[in-house]
Amino acid sequence: MEKEHFVETGRNSFSGDYLYDQIVPEDHFLRKLKQQIPWERFTLRFVKLCNDGGTYGSQPFDPALILKMEIIAYLYHLSEREVEIFINENIPAKFFVGLALDQKAPDHSTLGIFHERLLTQGKLEVFKKMLDEMIQIARDNGVQFGSIQTINSVENVKNS
Repeated sequence: MEKEHFVETGRNSFSGDYLYDQIVPEDHFLRKLKQQIPWERFTLRFVKLCNDGGTYGSQPFDPALILKMEIIAYLYHLSEREVEIFINENIPAKFFVGLALDQKAPDHSTLGIFHERLLTQGKLEVFKKMLDEMIQIARDNGVQFGSIQTINSVENVKNS
């Protein structure tokens, strides 16, 4: 996947990296999750799951960013609108998905389009299994899930 094809996030700017390193603690749950999951592997699977999504229209977001938004929604049992707000208002979440501090999260409709595609193509269960696999990898690598993260929110994906 060519990174130039996707919306520029500005995340890798000097100030973005420097500020996140100062603000988001090394032991923060989302920093650990970001480090322990093989994102490239899951991003490729995510793109295949979406089929031809993002091949027309305006410049798409990096699938890794959308996938990370989905995992936040899954873990915290958030709707599409709620995950957009959560990421915009939560610095560790913004760091986790790869946005610059001053950049807004993709609009909730971006996730809505993806969810609709999953439902119409009958791929919701495949997506849920992929998220479960990610959680298991994180657990196997020592990431501790607290009581705030609820790891059973497939109903959220169905009802968003």
